[in-house]
Amino acid sequence: MSSEYFANCIKNNIPFLYCKFGDGEYLCMSNCDNDNYTENLSLSLCRSLNYIVNNVKNYYIGEWYQENVKKFFLSITEKTINYNSYHSFLFDESDLKNNVIKHKLNILKEIKNSKRKKIYVCNNLLIKSKILLNIDNFVFVSLNNWFDRDYDIIMGQIKTLLNGKDDDSIIMTSCGMGTKVLLAELYKEYPNCTYIDIGSGLDIICTKRNSRGWGYKYEELYNKFLENDFIPDNWNDPKYDYIYPIAHNKLGIHVSKDI
Repeated sequence: MSSEYFANCIKNNIPFLYCKFGDGEYLCMSNCDNDNYTENLSLSLCRSLNYIVNNVKNYYIGEWYQENVKKFFLSITEKTINYNSYHSFLFDESDLKNNVIKHKLNILKEIKNSKRKKIYVCNNLLIKSKILLNIDNFVFVSLNNWFDRDYDIIMGQIKTLLNGKDDDSIIMTSCGMGTKVLLAELYKEYPNCTYIDIGSGLDIICTKRNSRGWGYKYEELYNKFLENDFIPDNWNDPKYDYIYPIAHNKLGIHVSKDI
C-alpha cells in the first residue's frame, strides 16, 4: 500500500496494523538493536506473526529484502503474508530526493492532526515527538532487552490508557522486536485501534542521531521537514539539548558514532 493509503486510513479513522519483520526478528539472537535472544521472545514472535496474518483484518507487514528471510517467515505462517514496503514509516535516502518525502510526511501530518488519542511506546529519548505529532501519552521502555523483564508492566501501562474494545486510539511503537508481540496482543482486545510500528523512523529528526546509517545527515532531513512546514516553533528549545549526546552514545550502536 502507498503512503497515501495509510494517510487516508488515519484521516478517515480506518483501523490498520502495520509492523516490520526484518533481519533482527529473523536472527533473534545477536541483532542490530542489541536485544538478547531468549526462547520466550523467539516463540512469541512466531506466534505474533501467525496471529497477525491469520486474524487481523487490515494488516501490512514491512517486507525485508532478503529472500531467505521472506521464505522463513512464509514457512511459519498458514497464509500468504500481506507485505508492504519496509520503509513505509522510515525516511530513506530516496525520500529526500525530488521532495518525495512529502508523501510520508502526509502520514505524520494526519497523525498529528487526528483528534484520536495518540499513544507512543518508545524510549524516552524520543520525547520531542510529543510536539512533533501531538502525542497524548507515552509509555517508555528501556533502549533494549525490555521484553522478558518488563513486558507485563508495559502492557499494563498501555491498557490503563485505553477504554474498552471500542477504543480507537492510534498506538505507535518504537521498541524493537517486542513491538510485534505487543501489537498482536493488543489487537485481540482493541481491534478498532490503529497500530503503527514506527521503529527508528523518528530517531534522526527527534534525537539528531542517525541510528540506522542512512546516507544523509540530520540537517538535510530537518530542512526537508522545515520546507514542508512540519517543524514546531519550539523545536530547537535548549531544554532538549540533553537528548543529543545521550542518543549519540546509546542509539544505533551498531553503526559508526561518526555518522
